[in-house]
Order: sequence, then C-alpha cells, then structure tokens
Amino acid sequence: MPTTTISATQCAAARALLGWTQDELARNAQVARATIASFEGKARIEPMRRNLLAIIASFEAAGVAFVQEDVEKGLGAGVRHRKLELEHKTDVRDDGHRMFLSVRFKGQECTVIIPREIIDDLDNDHDRSLSGRKDVIQNAFPLVLTAIEETLRDLRPVPSRMTLTHAAFPPGTF
Repeated sequence: MPTTTISATQCAAARALLGWTQDELARNAQVARATIASFEGKARIEPMRRNLLAIIASFEAAGVAFVQEDVEKGLGAGVRHRKLELEHKTDVRDDGHRMFLSVRFKGQECTVIIPREIIDDLDNDHDRSLSGRKDVIQNAFPLVLTAIEETLRDLRPVPSRMTLTHAAFPPGTF
C-alpha cells in the first residue's frame, strides 16, 4: 500500500538519510523550497496534497521507505533505506499521443505506456505540445516511477508491456 502521508520529522529524517538539502528535495519533488522549509519547520501541518505526494514520491524513488507509527507496540514513525526494485531509463519516447518508458522490475524488462489522459491530468493543461507533454512526465518523474513500481509489485509475472492507469497513483494526485 503506497504511503500517502508523512510527518515533518519523517521528511527531515528522509532528507538526512539521503544527504539531501531542502533545495535538493524541492528540485527532486518539483515543489518550492519554502514548502519544504514551512513543512519541516512545522509552520503548517502539511503541504497541499499534491505537493506532499510529490515529496513522498521523490523520496521513494530515491530508495527511502517510510515506517508508520505502531501505537500498540509503542514504536514511532521513521524512515529507512529500501531495496530499489525498479530500474529505469530517463528518456521518454512517444507515438504522438502516448508516452513510453522502458523499465526493469526485479530484472525483468517492461515497457510502460503512459496515456495522454494521465499526462493531461498530471498538469491540468490539455493543449500541450509533444515536448510539453514530455516535460510534464519529467517534472512528475518520481510520482510516475512510484506509480509504476506499485503497479508492477502486484503483477506476476512482470508483463513486457503495461499501461499506467489513474488507479496506480495515490488518492489526491489528480
């Protein structure tokens, strides 16, 4: 089940685990540095939903696992490294309508098809050029990779091709 919320302390701990500054997290998550500083400084409870999901996705794509609090056992929330099972190429191909991304999950090759509807909904701009749609995918790359990994984790065997759906993304993404 994908992580959809983290605490300010988990955010700071995940940055420390990766050795990232607030600027690096902001760049990787495609959010303003002030959003990170405000969240970690507890000036607000948590960022807007879409920004929080982008922060979580950027950490998960970099290999961070979030450990949820276990009240019954008296264990607090935390972070740890996790084994990265998804390898990917950074180039996104297209056929004029859909985008294609080559990945390897647990050593098995898979071409992920990203439909135009996903791209449009990630950016809310349905009139983008082809290069603009590629930019949308690049800007949302951690979120897209997390959705791909969550989908492939549930599939046996790993298919040679798969189409990404809205259901692969955490609630509140779109």
